[in-house]
Amino acid sequence: MAGVWALAASGIAAAGSDDVWAPLGALPVRQDGPVFALAADPADGHRLLAGTSGGAVLRSGDGGATWRVVRSGLGRGVSALAFDPGRPGVVLAGTRGAGVWLSADDGVSWQRQAGTDARTVRAFAFVSGGVLAGTDQGVLVGRAGGPWAPAGLSQVRVSALAATGDAVAAGGDATQGSEALPLYVSGDAGRTWAAASGVTGPGGTAAVAGSSMVTALAAPAATGGPLLMGTNAGLFASPDQGATWQQVTGGGVLPGTDFSALVAAPRHPERLYAASDGGGSDRGGLWASSDGGAHFTALAPPAPEVTALAVTGDDVPQLLVATFRPADHVVALWTYRDAGGPPSGVVAGPAPTASPPAATAGPAAAAQPLWRAVLTQPETPFVLVGLAALVAVAAALAAYVRRGRVG
Repeated sequence: MAGVWALAASGIAAAGSDDVWAPLGALPVRQDGPVFALAADPADGHRLLAGTSGGAVLRSGDGGATWRVVRSGLGRGVSALAFDPGRPGVVLAGTRGAGVWLSADDGVSWQRQAGTDARTVRAFAFVSGGVLAGTDQGVLVGRAGGPWAPAGLSQVRVSALAATGDAVAAGGDATQGSEALPLYVSGDAGRTWAAASGVTGPGGTAAVAGSSMVTALAAPAATGGPLLMGTNAGLFASPDQGATWQQVTGGGVLPGTDFSALVAAPRHPERLYAASDGGGSDRGGLWASSDGGAHFTALAPPAPEVTALAVTGDDVPQLLVATFRPADHVVALWTYRDAGGPPSGVVAGPAPTASPPAATAGPAAAAQPLWRAVLTQPETPFVLVGLAALVAVAAALAAYVRRGRVG
């Protein structure tokens, strides 16, 4: 079972330093898989949420220095978390197999959402008058507090959503249809959908080279940036809502592997962050763009396998990053204040460990007599009862033999 990297006191103090990585507080529950869901309140960067692979929602009110469990038992894990930008205090959680849950008090208490039962939900997008959820059976829409309802693409296992106004893009990592790459766009907040024409080349092959699934999406900024799409084969950009695509390499900085998250800074939407877990390799990492995705620079996280990412609404964005080390399943949370300078290392903290070390006997215990060590073992009473029974049997047998001899 995985361990969690703890936080040195100096790490918390340095967490606000510019362009420096610092570890956040240890999670209060053990992890046996990656953290896939993180969220930061756009109104208060100190309010953070994390969803675990065991189905718990964790909350921090002090910028990640400490965490507490606010809800557990949400399906087979929490796969998405999102603060609603149009409704202060409202947060949505997507789960594996238990649908959508909503909190109206900044993530303190949670209620199941009708119409989403048994769905696996991995993405949210906010449109005028409602919210869309990407599920294992297409898209759901929730409006005006009523029950959620199907909104198309039932043949697609939707893994990513992105919206600018009522223009929405939806991508999947599997489909029951014949799409070369399951990517769809909508201009009416998800009421109708059309396949993105630019992903298909001659003969129905995928024009987005080597891609068979969509893993992340980021809508263009209000300044007119491109639609960004992460696939299992790299990062791609479209300046025309999916009609044409080109691969983004960031001048050779970005890898041609899967991307786990694409996030824009709430206050500076032209600032984009792309994260990758490396697809099980060491090719993952985190990259930043200050021009809407035209150019990227590496932020060099402490571990290259980035599984989740959130960005605060501060004027200088604070990044919340989850990493997962496949070799020993260590989960860690980090923070990075992106002031635009080159990364300047990691605040020193305790070494990671795959699991807590077994308790070792101290000098006094090691020096205790053998008879005391034996008597203090938990199985000792049962051994003594067995010995007493053997003694009684032996005594009875001896008495019987003596009587026989006398007779």
